[in-house]
Amino acid sequence: PTPTHSASFYAAQADEFYLQGDLTASILAYERAIALTPDDVRLYIPQARLLIIRWRLLEAIYRARQATQMAPQNARAWAILGMAYDWNGDIERAIETCQKAIELDPTYAEGYAYLAEAYADAGRWAEATETIALALKLDERSVDAYRDYGYVLEVQGDYWEAIEAYQKALEIHPNLAYLHVAVGKNRLALGDFDGAVADYERAIAIDPDDAEAYYRLGRAYYDAGEFEKAASYLSQAIDVDPQFGPAFGYLAFTYWARRNYEEAIVDLEAAIRADCAATRRRAREFYVTVEERGAEVTAPSDEVVLSGEFLPVVTATTTISPTGGALWNTLQARLTPQKSDSAWGGAGGVITLHADSGRYTLRLAGLPRPPAGKMYVGWFDGLHTLAGDPFSTGRLDVQADGSLEAQLETGWVSGPRIEYFYTLGLAYFYLAQCDKSYPLFDAALQIDPEEPNALEGIRLCRQAE
Repeated sequence: PTPTHSASFYAAQADEFYLQGDLTASILAYERAIALTPDDVRLYIPQARLLIIRWRLLEAIYRARQATQMAPQNARAWAILGMAYDWNGDIERAIETCQKAIELDPTYAEGYAYLAEAYADAGRWAEATETIALALKLDERSVDAYRDYGYVLEVQGDYWEAIEAYQKALEIHPNLAYLHVAVGKNRLALGDFDGAVADYERAIAIDPDDAEAYYRLGRAYYDAGEFEKAASYLSQAIDVDPQFGPAFGYLAFTYWARRNYEEAIVDLEAAIRADCAATRRRAREFYVTVEERGAEVTAPSDEVVLSGEFLPVVTATTTISPTGGALWNTLQARLTPQKSDSAWGGAGGVITLHADSGRYTLRLAGLPRPPAGKMYVGWFDGLHTLAGDPFSTGRLDVQADGSLEAQLETGWVSGPRIEYFYTLGLAYFYLAQCDKSYPLFDAALQIDPEEPNALEGIRLCRQAE
């Protein structure tokens, strides 16, 4: 028999791995510590931060929400939840959450840093600049304050100053791969190809599990026309993260450039699947509205009768693995009435969404017959059609007893690049499979009705017929 390590041992180990830049090992060590002391909120916050950096956002939100529930007065818990919301695209909620963190602790630098990042994502430049300056004033040794300072500068196109800010963060913590990637992106924006490549290679040397570093290096070689080198690094990005849609997309482009249409098709289809799944994982809420029957409904009315927030499906025994897993691809929302004293007060339901496949199950009960000339429609907050409209279920045909059970699919949702669709359509055209091309050209035209490549593809297919 061997001694059992304590939670403090694993927490210290997590800190050591973090300082070495091994985020995968650090996440695992925190998970082991949490398993031993599940009521210690101090373990949840740093693990959530690392999950965000790894773009494992459902897991990060789950952990951060646990932290806020365990310690509702903990500013750090609210701040990291705000950061997770922001990276997940829920910017307004991120701003509100970070502001709550600052209210709880007006001296917490990272609360201001994450708020500045969310302001920048919202295009609120003056507030972002003012807020990040306050973060740096509060803590000149904060890695995240300098990282977000760099980000605020970067999104405004001030690449030189952004590099300086990121480098100051690296002076504090030189072994953070994602900071080297950030420096490389800005060097490339300034035309410094060799410098960017060196930064990406440094990131990979520090953390071989950083898919973003491989992807950025592959993109740099792709843009330079070195397609074989690009393909090698993009393939490595996929090996590290099999759900990394952009890596599939650019790997396909390397095959397309070399007229290898068969391989391009495989990876373009994978890119579309992965990017659609990533978008579905960002679904925030589901709600049911009352709409005019017979009308073409492209946006929800204000008459919401049921709503519920999407959360990952977890159990009491759920753990977070070093690399993530399929568990975090399932979301569920429990639907409750908007007004308990209304005609819909006894109604309810649940929706389960499988992000990878786009399939979802909707169960409703207790709904009264809709008013004359009206119908029920379900909506996904955070999902849009390829044309950019809010994504809906269409008309919901509720049974006489007020129930409904339906198995549906979202199909393609807004998220994949338009180039994926028309390039895939053209690849099928060159293989004389226009029957598969037409739906893809149509998808591209839903995104942009004047897309010339899609229009030309349709012309070529018709000519070939």
